[in-house]
Amino acid sequence: MSGEKLELWQIVQEKTFTRWVNTYLVNRMLKVDNLMTDLSDGKMLRALLEIISTKEIKINNNPKMRVQKLENLNASLEFLKREGIKLVSIGADNICDGNRTLIMGLIWTIILRYQIQVEEGSSAKKELLEWVRSKIPEYNINNFTSDWQSGKAICALAEAVLPGQMNLPRDFSNNPVNDAQMGITKARENMNIPSIIDAEDMVQTPDELSNMTYISYFRDFLDMETRRREQELFERTPVAGKCFAYGRGVEPGNEAGIETEFTIEARNGADRRVPVGGHNFPTVIKAPDGSVVPVRTVDNSNGTYQVFYTPRIEGNHVVDITFNGTPIKNSPLNVLIKAARPDPTKCKCYGPGLEGGEAHEPARFTIEARNCLGDPITSGGHPFSVTVKDPHGAQIPAKCVDNRNGTYSCEYLPQEVGDYVVGVTLQGQNVANAPYTVNIEENSKMASPFKSYMEGPGLQPGLKCTEPGVFTIQAVYPNGQKKTTGGDNFECMITDPRGQALRPQLVDNNNGTWTVTYQPTDPGKYHVEVILRNPSLRNLFDHISNSPKDVLIDPGTVAANCVAYGPGLEPGNEDTEPAHFTIEARDKNGQRRTEGGDPFVVEIMGPTGPVPVEVVDNNDGTYGVTYNPEDAGRHDIAVTLEGKPIKGSTFRVDIVAGAWAGKSVIEVFSFVVKANDKRGRPLTVGGAKIAATVTTPNGQVSKDTKVDDKQDGSYVVSFKANEGGNYKISTKIDGKEIVGSPFDQKIAS
Repeated sequence: MSGEKLELWQIVQEKTFTRWVNTYLVNRMLKVDNLMTDLSDGKMLRALLEIISTKEIKINNNPKMRVQKLENLNASLEFLKREGIKLVSIGADNICDGNRTLIMGLIWTIILRYQIQVEEGSSAKKELLEWVRSKIPEYNINNFTSDWQSGKAICALAEAVLPGQMNLPRDFSNNPVNDAQMGITKARENMNIPSIIDAEDMVQTPDELSNMTYISYFRDFLDMETRRREQELFERTPVAGKCFAYGRGVEPGNEAGIETEFTIEARNGADRRVPVGGHNFPTVIKAPDGSVVPVRTVDNSNGTYQVFYTPRIEGNHVVDITFNGTPIKNSPLNVLIKAARPDPTKCKCYGPGLEGGEAHEPARFTIEARNCLGDPITSGGHPFSVTVKDPHGAQIPAKCVDNRNGTYSCEYLPQEVGDYVVGVTLQGQNVANAPYTVNIEENSKMASPFKSYMEGPGLQPGLKCTEPGVFTIQAVYPNGQKKTTGGDNFECMITDPRGQALRPQLVDNNNGTWTVTYQPTDPGKYHVEVILRNPSLRNLFDHISNSPKDVLIDPGTVAANCVAYGPGLEPGNEDTEPAHFTIEARDKNGQRRTEGGDPFVVEIMGPTGPVPVEVVDNNDGTYGVTYNPEDAGRHDIAVTLEGKPIKGSTFRVDIVAGAWAGKSVIEVFSFVVKANDKRGRPLTVGGAKIAATVTTPNGQVSKDTKVDDKQDGSYVVSFKANEGGNYKISTKIDGKEIVGSPFDQKIAS
């Protein structure tokens, strides 16, 4: 009532009841500030009763007039009566008009039924008091007013209901309000008991009904905790017959070789999902061949379990799931697994046959079937197709063997050097990185046409058409090393200046070389080609490195037409001087050659044996010959070209003896010089060019020295010795000192 003066306990009670009401209304985001006015239209009262009873009350949600408000209030009062709650002397008009006493009585009635939970006629106070005494007997609680003013009882009750919140009595401060506040705070924080009463009100102005209302929460907490634990156990306990499995892994369409999964959902007796994990659902999956497929189970800790498995073969798989030995709902399940399917983009191709290789050696590689996840497939039967094109774009044979384990062995035989294109498809789609470009190099065990070469005089300019052309083919491995064995397929073609083919002779020396011999017929340009044929495809070949080659053949020197001339072939040559003559090279037409290079051989046999000879090529078709006769007499001079004598050979030349200073001596003194030839034999004719010089003891050259030629090979040298002493005498023939000259001659005075 407006203007009504209230006792302190009444204020505390109203505050407590208001808070109690609001602890429920907050569920609908509602709140009362004044119980005397905020219940007047029936909407708040209806909301409170619906929340605490979990039942529905129909009212006018938009009352405008008093009559509509009274109807709403009557609906709530009638509901209470139907709930078996006896209402005394309270009507809708009392609530609408804000009758404090009756409104507070109504709220207390509702608290008794729904909070303190006592039936009409029961002693709420007695029952609640007995419960409190059973929990904290040491505090000897006999009421709900003064026995709580120390603040310690409420702490003790909170600790008794939920031990471990406080360390009593050590935590007491002996300040009643502070101690009471500690208990109220701990109850709110740890037990979720709303603080509908203030510590000051409990200690300083205790209201029995307010305290009973608040303390009843502690008893409710224990009851609710017990029920909660029972309910929690119920909620956490799976029932096999209600649990079930679902997901891709237990449905048709799974593929062998690809991991799949399904979910087991634990359900309790109320057919609700168990909210926690920790349960064991043994799962056994049997393949069509009777083998057990490994499974991996992940506990999601929320009542669901993910089961992963990878089927390896196609066919029906039996999935058996149990809980505590009992099959779950619909278990065992039949799951049809399809055959593994390779994904062309995930399949792999590898091996040397895709990386490079050598001609005439099998090029091998492997196809590895993989599924859409990139995992290997362990079964065969997949229609891979392999094509190989050679460097010319022509398709060559290729094999692809199914190993029945998901791999395929492929092979092709490249016959040429160059880039090959290897295609790998699966049902028309390229596999992995196909097509592949593979570079095939020369066979390292065979001769390389690009490294092999030909050399020799038969390829050099200046070859005479009168002599055979001979050259060598050298087989060389691709690495540049010379071959030392034969057997390669070299061929040689030669055409003459008229375009006519010659028939060269090709001999395998079985040491990595081949000797080629051909006979030129006429001077001019000869075209030489050497090829190496493919050992497998005879119609394929390559020229060796320096083939083809043009060889210029000149007319050549004909020994029988060559001539020799000069003083060295004529009479009168002395054995004391070198003799000279010339060889003139002439071709088959008798024309003088204008270049050198002919291997003329000159052999001279003198009276006592061979005579040394020197032949100088003048590079103009002539050759200078010099020889030194060792003695006088007949000399036979043979001139040949490649074993054939030139015109006029063998030549006969008679060599005469000449004076030889080295063999001439002073025969007598005043003195006589006896001229001898170079063999030391005395000459019997005169005419030698003898000069004598005499140096007198005083160092002057004598001017009256004379040489008298006796025309018999002797010469008398005389000079006047005008004084005694040591004379130095020098005697020379042709400017050369004779034997013993110069010499000293002591002449007595």
